[in-house]
Amino acid sequence: MRSKPLSVFFSIAGMALLLVGLAGCNKQSESTGGNDSLLSVEDKNQETQDYVILGTLTDQFDLANAKANVEDTLAKHPDIAAMVGLFAYNPPAILEALSQAEKLNKVKVIAFDEDDATLQGIKVGTVHGTVVQNPYMYGYKSVEILNQLHQGNSGIIPESKFIDIPAQQIRQNNIDEFWSDLKSKLSGSGNAQTFENKPKFAFVSNGVASFWTIAQVGVEVAGKDLGVNTETLMPAEGIADQKRMIEDLITKGVDGIAVSPIDPENQTDLLNQAAAKTKLITQDSDAPNANRLCYIGMDNYSAGRLCGALVREAIPNGGKIMIFVGRLEQDNAKRRRQGVIDEILGRPHDPSKFDPPNAVLIGR
Repeated sequence: MRSKPLSVFFSIAGMALLLVGLAGCNKQSESTGGNDSLLSVEDKNQETQDYVILGTLTDQFDLANAKANVEDTLAKHPDIAAMVGLFAYNPPAILEALSQAEKLNKVKVIAFDEDDATLQGIKVGTVHGTVVQNPYMYGYKSVEILNQLHQGNSGIIPESKFIDIPAQQIRQNNIDEFWSDLKSKLSGSGNAQTFENKPKFAFVSNGVASFWTIAQVGVEVAGKDLGVNTETLMPAEGIADQKRMIEDLITKGVDGIAVSPIDPENQTDLLNQAAAKTKLITQDSDAPNANRLCYIGMDNYSAGRLCGALVREAIPNGGKIMIFVGRLEQDNAKRRRQGVIDEILGRPHDPSKFDPPNAVLIGR
C-alpha cells in the first residue's frame, strides 16, 4: 500500500488548527460580549493609528492667505483627518475651503472663538466644537479696571496681575444656549457716547476680526454704564499700525490703554513708554516683561488643552492634523498652540516649552 503524500497530512493538520483557532476566537468574542468574532484589518489599523501633527501654518491676518493655507494642506495631505483653527477667522476659512473641495464632514474641524460661521457649523455638524473666550467681557472688564485705576483704586489688581476670564468648550449640546446669550449681549451695541469732563480710555486690538467686534460692544456698553469715554482701535496693517496707534494715544494723553500686543518681545520699549504716561493694561494677549499693570484674559495654554481635548474627541482613532493661526509672535497664539499639541499627544502640563512651528509631531 502506497503512503499518502506528506502534503496531504500537512493540509489536514492545517485545517484542524484553523478550525480550532476560529472556535477559540468565537469563544473569546462571546465571553467579552462582542458582536463580531474577528476585527477587520481596517479596525485594527484604526485602533493603533497615531496622532500626527503635521505643523502650524500662519497667515499674518491675511484672510486670503488663511484660505490658501487650507487649500495647500488639502492638496498635499488628501488623507488629513482634522484641521484646527486658533484665531476667530481661521475656522470660517477652513469651512469655505472644505466646502469648495467637497470635503465638509470628511475632515473634522475644531475651532477657537465664536464667529457666526463657526457656531452655525457646530449646529449643522460641520464643526465638532470650539473653545470660546469672552471678548465681550474682555472689552467691558478692561474699561472697568482702567476706570478703577484712574480713581486710585490699585487694590483691584490681584497679586498675580492676572484677571482670569475662563474659556469654555462649545459643542452641539450647549450651542443654542451660548449663541442666544451672545446675541443678547450684542443687542446692546452702538456708538460710544461722549461724556464731558470724564476720563477717556482706549481699547487696542491686535487686528481686525469678528472677535474684536464683539469686544468693542463690551467696551461701549461699559462706557455707557460707567459714564466714561471710550475708543476702540483695530490695527489692520500689523505691528507698525499698532505702534502708530499707541504713540498717538500717548500724545493725546488718554487716561488709560488696554492693548493686545502683536509682538510683545519686540514691543516692550513701546509699552513701557505708554506705561510711563498713562494706565496700561494688556488684554487677550499678555506682555509679561513690560510694565503693564495687569493682564485681562484667559490662560491660553489651558485653553489650548481644552481645544486639544476636542480634537481627540473628534478623531478618537488618531490621524493627521494641521493647525492654522494668524501669527505666532503673539503670546496668546504660541501658548494656545502648545496647549493643543500637548493635549493631543498626551503630554503632561508644561506651559514653559514650545515646539518648533514646522516640526512634525507624533503621539498616541
